Amino acid sequence: MFTRPRDVSIFRPHANEATSEALHCVLKAPDLELVRVAKWRGQVVAVYQLTQMTETEFALVSIRVEAGYRRRGLGTWMLGHAIGLTEARGGRSIEVVFAQGHRFFERSGFNPRKNGVLRLDVQPE
Repeated sequence: MFTRPRDVSIFRPHANEATSEALHCVLKAPDLELVRVAKWRGQVVAVYQLTQMTETEFALVSIRVEAGYRRRGLGTWMLGHAIGLTEARGGRSIEVVFAQGHRFFERSGFNPRKNGVLRLDVQPE
């Protein structure tokens, strides 16, 4: 088992990437350009998917960590990577709309907006 989240490598997935059922739905997205997977010893253990809403606005559609790998900081590591990808693509904001996990995102600097949306303003590189 990895000891630090940065021991896990993050990649753009292959179209036929083998994953668990929990991660499978994200990897069936029509466009994998803004999808990233985290691998530990060749196995996919986490995934996130962004979508670009406008030229400068992005949304985090999904972020998931395999059950056996949770509570080790991997979700925070993946979220940081998603924020970095948003910035690298010229994004100025990233939003999430999840029924659960608001505290996780608020701890990472996201602010509540109307209708349950959480938003983080970022600065592009």
